[in-house]
Amino acid sequence: MVGETLTKIRARIEDLAVDGGSYWVVCGRTGVCPVPVAGKRFPDRGTAEQGAEAAAAYRAVLRRWDPRAPCYDFIACERTDGDTRTVAPATSGGEPGTLTGFCHDVAAAVFETLSAVGYADLESSIMDVYCETADAIDDPDELCLHLLRTLSFELGARLSDGQQAAVLRSAADDLAEPAGADRPLDATFGRLQRLDLVGEYAIDRDGASAGDRGSWTVTISDYALAARSASLPTLPIAVDLLGRFPGTALSLSAVRRLDGESWRFDVTAGTDGPSRGLVRAPTGTGP
Repeated sequence: MVGETLTKIRARIEDLAVDGGSYWVVCGRTGVCPVPVAGKRFPDRGTAEQGAEAAAAYRAVLRRWDPRAPCYDFIACERTDGDTRTVAPATSGGEPGTLTGFCHDVAAAVFETLSAVGYADLESSIMDVYCETADAIDDPDELCLHLLRTLSFELGARLSDGQQAAVLRSAADDLAEPAGADRPLDATFGRLQRLDLVGEYAIDRDGASAGDRGSWTVTISDYALAARSASLPTLPIAVDLLGRFPGTALSLSAVRRLDGESWRFDVTAGTDGPSRGLVRAPTGTGP
C-alpha cells in the first residue's frame, strides 16, 4: 500500500479548506458529502477540485484495508442559496476524534508501514484473515476494533519483537499528536478514554517523576479490544505511547486481569534494551 496515510491526506484537505467558502465537494452520484470532506468549504473551484482529488485518494487508501468502505464519485461544485447536502454519518468513514477515525488512522498507518518496509505479503495475509471473519460484523465501530485485534494478533504471530517495534514506531511518527504533554501516559490514556477505547484508568508512576523515562503501573477498565485469549491486544496503546516517547525502548508487560473488566500492566520507557509487548502481551490473573 504505497502513498499517503489517511492522516496526511486529511491534513492536506484541512489546509485547503476555509471558513465560509462558496465551494464544496460532494458525491456527484449520491449527493452526499462524506468524510473526509464533510463540513469542509473551499474558496474557489480550483481549490475544491484539489479537495476532491484528495478525498478520492483518502477513500482509495481506506478501501485498500477496508473493502466495505462506500465508494463516492467526488466533484467540486458551487453552493447556491438554500443548497443542502446530506452529510454521511461519521461511522461510514471515521471522523477525526472518533473511535472509528482513530482505528482507521492506526490501521492505515500500520499497513502503509508494512508495505514501505517490505512486508507487502504480510499486509495481504492480514487482510485475508480479517476479511474471512469481517462479514459477520455489522457495527462499524466493532468492525474497526476487529481490524485492530486482527492486526495485533497477526503481527504478534509473524514478526519478532524488534520487527514489531520498528513497524509501530514508524506508524507512530505519522500519528503523533502535538508534543509538549508533561504527563505522556496521562495524555495517551486520556485520549483513549475520550475515544471510548478505555473506560476508567489509573497510573502509578512507581517513583518516576512526570514526563521522565521510567516505569509505571497502569490500570484500565472496559478496554474495547479485550479478548478472551492468553494475550491482550496492546497495539493502539503502544502506537500512541511511541509517539510520545520518541527514541525510547518501550515495553508493556506483566498484564493481569483483575475482577470484572479491569486490567493492570506495567509500562517501561528506557534509553536502551528491547521493546516488548507492543502488539499483544501475555495475560495472567492477580492483584
